[in-house]
Parts: sequence; C-alpha cells; structure tokens
Amino acid sequence: MTTTDEGAGEAGAAGPLHGVRVVEVSMYVQAPVTGLALAGLGADVVKIEQVGRDDFMRTASALYGVPLDDRGRDWLWAALNRGKRTLALDVTADAGRRVLHRLIASADVFVTNLREEALARLGLDPATLCGVNPRLVYAKGGGFTASGPLAGLPCQDTVGMAYGGLMDLTSSTGEPNYPPGGLSDVLTGTMLASAIMAGLVQRATTGRGGVVGATQTQSLLWLQLLPVGMAGSIGATMPRFSTAAPANPLFHVYPAEDGWISIACIMGGQWPPAARALGLEHLLEDERFATWDGVLANAEELAAIIARTTPQRTKAAWWEVLREHGVWSAPVNDVHDVVADGHLRHDAYLPEYPDGFVAPRAPFEVGDWRQTTTTAAAYGQHTDEVLAELGLDAHELEELRVNGTIW
Repeated sequence: MTTTDEGAGEAGAAGPLHGVRVVEVSMYVQAPVTGLALAGLGADVVKIEQVGRDDFMRTASALYGVPLDDRGRDWLWAALNRGKRTLALDVTADAGRRVLHRLIASADVFVTNLREEALARLGLDPATLCGVNPRLVYAKGGGFTASGPLAGLPCQDTVGMAYGGLMDLTSSTGEPNYPPGGLSDVLTGTMLASAIMAGLVQRATTGRGGVVGATQTQSLLWLQLLPVGMAGSIGATMPRFSTAAPANPLFHVYPAEDGWISIACIMGGQWPPAARALGLEHLLEDERFATWDGVLANAEELAAIIARTTPQRTKAAWWEVLREHGVWSAPVNDVHDVVADGHLRHDAYLPEYPDGFVAPRAPFEVGDWRQTTTTAAAYGQHTDEVLAELGLDAHELEELRVNGTIW
C-alpha cells in the first residue's frame, strides 16, 4: 500500500482499524466502497482480482454518460480502490482455493457483493469460509433483500433506487428521478462497513465471528426513515418540493445573482433576524407577516417578495449576511462548487491525493485520526508480498505463477 503522512492526525499514527485484515472479493461499486471505507480507517484490505481478467472498473469506457479515457479509468479505479493491496489469484483452481483459505485463516473480515450462486460455485459461501476461520466476520452486500424470493435477484444502483422508493422521493414532479453516481451502492457499501465494525465488536465479546450484511433496500429505507415511517404509521405523504409554491416561505430556496441560496427557518423566532438579513425588516410591521402564523398563511405573497430581493446579491454574499444574523442558510452548490470549496479542503474532507485525483475521505471521525492519502494499486501489485506473509517461499510462488494460479 502506497501512503504518505499528509493529513494524518499524528505522524506515523496507526488508524483505528490498524491490525484488522480484510479480504475483498467484489464487483462494481458496493463492496469496493466497503473496503475503501475500512482501508480509510487503517485496515489492511487485500482485494483479490481474478487471474487473466480485468476488473470491470479498470476497463469501463464511460460512466453515467461521461466517456472515460485512460486517465478517467485510472480515476474510477482509484476512487473505489485506493489504499488497498491487490492480489491476482485464480480462486476457481484448487491451488488458488488453498491459497485463499490460507489467507482467510489469517483474516478478520471477508467482504463481498457477489450473489449466492456465484459464492457457492467459487467456494466463497459463509459456511465454507467461516469453517476455515470461525473468527471471521463474513460481510455480504445485497440488493433487494437478504432473504426470501427477492434475495437472489440481480440488483444494482438503478433498480435498487427504483424499488426502494428513492426515485420517487427525490422527484419534484412525480416523474421518476435518477440521481447519478451510484448513490445507493455507495450508501449500502458504507452501511456494510458499519455492520462489519459491529461484527468485530461482537467478536471481541463472544470470540466468534459470523455473518453481517446490508442490502440496498434496507439502506434506502433507513435513508428515508421519516417519509417511509410517516407513510406506514399515519398514512400521510410529505409534499414534493417545489420552488414555486412553498408551504413555508422561509424554508425554501431562492434565486441569487449567480445561483440559489437556501434558507431554513422553522420557528417564529427565526423570522425577525431573517427579515433583517434580507433587508425586509419593514415586513415585521406588515399585518400580513407580523406573526409566524401570518407568515405561513401568506406564504405565497412573502415568497414572491423574497424572490424579488435575493437576485440582487450573489449566493456567497447572501450566505455571509444570513450567517451574520444567525439564520440557517447555505448556498446551493453543484459538484464543481463543492470541489472548489475552501472550507472542505481546509477540513481535509476533499484532499488531493498523490495521483492528482480529488476524492472524499471515509466519512468517519475517530479522535484525531485522519486517514493518510493513498493511491490505488496496479493489477496484482502485492501478490508476492501478501503470499510471502502467508509463508509461501519463492519456489512455491514460481510454481503457482507457472500454472496460472497467480499473476
């Protein structure tokens, strides 16, 4: 693993998961994000790649309609796999499975998002691997459900968000909306990392590992805790967001000179400072808006007044004055605004890595620890290193390489 000390909480300090070995056999986004998060916390993540077959994320020609050249493919691979060690191993061969079992015997965690039939065919099912190592925390990412008739169906980010309700919830019109970027897979992979950490804590108490998991549906329902709970518990539906007709004109977004500004006032006491920040303090004497009930009863009129006011300044200028008055607010940023934001760079949320790519750190704060900046490994880069740690000598490595078990 290639690292630098830049961004570390203490020079040379070990991460919270230092000493935890993770073996990852994965595809696409979900389980790779799990390994990425664990590596970001200091775990030793060994990603197994099949001999003679490039991982799809090394060779993708486009992502969500954006063509990828060689630099783009390097970015995509690094985005999901930085900080991991790579082992090129044929797990379909008997010799490869014996090597895998030696690796599993030394591991704390196994991470996968392969479907059940593939896991059984490859000998990577929970019974087999937990039989090799009873202390293993076996982590399985899933799609629709973890059990029942939907458990074995293929599921990826798009259909997961469709089934889990997010395509509808994020729509302002009722027409399905698909926010790009593998959001459901990223969320589920992160939830799976949390489940793994719970499994490790449980193992510390019981002395035994076990199976932990997270599915896309499960994660999306958790994300929609309040709207789904409201629908199921009291039969109500939260109204869709509309820039034209806010129920609360102070819980809304408004056009600025160069974009949009968001304001979030939910209590009557927040209206006077907001009015002063907007230069609309005279409305506090207007009988229509003198009380909070009046603000809500005359929402359309007040929204129209604010909408005529906010284009007079930039969103940055509005944010400054609104913050000075203690008003909950923020500019509405696009992804380019986000990556250029000095606050996020200062807090090391979006570091630039040694390979020149920019990416978020794992979303966990643990004391003073800040994950080290890392690069992504080449195909099979750590094969000899990992196997030497298992006790294989040079002659054994050469034999495995000659028969195509390793690369």
